[in-house]
Amino acid sequence: MKNKIVWIAAVGIIGLTALAFTLLPANGITAEIPTASSHAQTFKDWTVHFSEQMNPDTFTEETITITDANNEHVSIAMEWNDSNTILTLKHPKDGYTIGEDYHITISNQVLTAEEKELSDSLTHKFTVVEDVPNIENKDQLVSLLEERMQPNEGRLFTEESVTMEASNESADMAVSGESQTSTTSETNIQVAGVDEGDNVKNDGEFIYFARDTDIIIASTKEHDSGFVSIIKENNFNPGELYLHNNYLITIGYNHEPIRKEVIKKSGDAEENSEIAIYPPQRNQTAVFIYDVTDKSNPEKVREVTIEGNLTASRKMDDYLYLITNEHPPYQILETPEEEIRPHIKDSAGEDEAKAVSFDDMYFFPDSEENNFLQLASISLDDLEKEANIQSYLGASNQMYMSENHIYIAVNQYEKNKRTAGNNESADIMIARPAANTKIMQFKIDEGDISYQAQTMVNGTLINQFAMDERNDTFRVATTKGDMWSNDEPSTNNLYTFDANLNPLGAVEGLAEGERIYSVRFMEDVAYMVTFKQVDPLFVIDLKDPANPTVLGELKIPGFSNYLHPIDENHLIGFGQNTKLADNEHGSEPLVQMDGLKISLFDVSDPANPIEKFSEVIGQGHSYSELNHNHKALYQHPTENLFGFPAALFETKKIQKGDITYEDQKFLFEGALLYSITPEEGIKLKDTITHQQSNIEYPEWKSEVKRIVSVDDVIYTISYDQMKVYDLNDKNGIKSVSLPEQNIQ
Repeated sequence: MKNKIVWIAAVGIIGLTALAFTLLPANGITAEIPTASSHAQTFKDWTVHFSEQMNPDTFTEETITITDANNEHVSIAMEWNDSNTILTLKHPKDGYTIGEDYHITISNQVLTAEEKELSDSLTHKFTVVEDVPNIENKDQLVSLLEERMQPNEGRLFTEESVTMEASNESADMAVSGESQTSTTSETNIQVAGVDEGDNVKNDGEFIYFARDTDIIIASTKEHDSGFVSIIKENNFNPGELYLHNNYLITIGYNHEPIRKEVIKKSGDAEENSEIAIYPPQRNQTAVFIYDVTDKSNPEKVREVTIEGNLTASRKMDDYLYLITNEHPPYQILETPEEEIRPHIKDSAGEDEAKAVSFDDMYFFPDSEENNFLQLASISLDDLEKEANIQSYLGASNQMYMSENHIYIAVNQYEKNKRTAGNNESADIMIARPAANTKIMQFKIDEGDISYQAQTMVNGTLINQFAMDERNDTFRVATTKGDMWSNDEPSTNNLYTFDANLNPLGAVEGLAEGERIYSVRFMEDVAYMVTFKQVDPLFVIDLKDPANPTVLGELKIPGFSNYLHPIDENHLIGFGQNTKLADNEHGSEPLVQMDGLKISLFDVSDPANPIEKFSEVIGQGHSYSELNHNHKALYQHPTENLFGFPAALFETKKIQKGDITYEDQKFLFEGALLYSITPEEGIKLKDTITHQQSNIEYPEWKSEVKRIVSVDDVIYTISYDQMKVYDLNDKNGIKSVSLPEQNIQ
């Protein structure tokens, strides 16, 4: 019996081996079109990748063809890269014809540099479409998703964002998007007139504070300040707030599915039963709007829930704009009963959720993204009007909004291949860091959103501040490559485009081996901070968009995560201080964090920027939310008084036998208030904490989240309390306890 089992196993192995040799290419020499979409635009250039160096002389009109539906040959030009491994098939002079079908054929008679044939011929069919065509129906949507999911099967992760100009009216010093008096502090924003959501808003009389599970309303009446009311919704986590007239708008995540289960008849005729098929769990972005005329009794007057993760939101004039990403679960293609399209539930329309109309769904022919990129607008002056929503097969990583356009930045990934030259029989696709960035431009006009143009830039963006629109010119800063790579070290770049995203100029190759940590565009100049061991601050002249020029450079220890202009000649850098330590395992020294750092830069002479003043706060891994969220910065409306929350530590060296290490001791957590002026420098004015004394670590409920002010009274807010502080007397007035959150 044992011999029989062994014999059967041997036969099975021989059979599988034979099958493997049958399925694998005969000699492993392959050709592929990396993004082989079945749709293409009129002026599409096709790129073909070969696993070995090819002989271009063997690529003739007989061995490589593009034919139309009548089998007529299309005249094309061919371009090779330096190593003859990538072939570009250039589009015809007048482009392809919209609505026509074409076939690409590469014969297996083409030869490598070593005179070997391709394992198999390559064929590909495509249909020519408009720049951004509609998705016509479910069949086409399924076909597009199946086509795009295959190239991404090897990617080890799916990227969804969770968690950004053109106003010439001092947009560089923009600090507000809310219509408030000049004595009330406002959210620190990027573009004047374009408000950004935050977890705290302030209307001069009341503070609105979004916690994890609820929203607090508190009065700002100095000694009489107090808790007023709480807003809590089941299955909802608020994240961002806006104010509009008497409305409080909150954006967050709704965990109550808006889709209903699908009822399917059982296959068992005798039982004649029904089976409820529950839709896969999806993230849902919700907008709840409350009438807060009566602050003690807010009334919900509108609800809009959209399937997908929130990328970003903005409010301009009377409209709220949202960008979300919805990644359809793969199994949805195997469930015919399930509606594939993303759903929206809007209380201004039908009672039940509905799928986005195919009339409002589009796809980018050259993209391989299988996410739904959704752009929505909500009128805040007509709450009976349904939300305007458009859905594209695409994705979003960063958003920037000017007065006229929304710009969406999408990371583009390269494929990492292991070829047959390494004794591998097939290419293996694995995830790599993003290499380049696609930027899409959408026109906005009183809630209407329309696609305009797109472009591609080398490298990736650090955040929304890497993009800017000014005087019909779009500017963007990127880092290309890996700062830790010796073979292809990173470089940093700045590109300019016209109003239609046609290239104008570029400055490339800055700070080799470093990456961008912060960018700030002003009227005719850009400031860029890069870092690896020291912090170069670049000053780049943009007066001539076709010829951006580096005017000056400053190198200092540490780096700035956020740059904030205070006038035309000075800007503040908020970031980290660093120190260099010996590296036992390499030639380069180790870079260690060593506290927070504030720098005041004088850029009055662009060719010679200087760090006029600096302040190091704490040691070791002291941190502040401001280093990754500009909305954490407080600025007094009329004074050069700035504040931000921070947690400070001190370090000391510990020696135990042969082991030496640094230990950190907690010092302080709370609000830091600084006077920052070009004349007197950086002066600490006061500190405010909600923590109890003599603690080893800060209590999370008492960590200060935001600082706001009304007149000369400061209000600091944490999850468990609000403190009231008089700037003139430099004394605390009152501490207001906030209700404990009900976190389940």
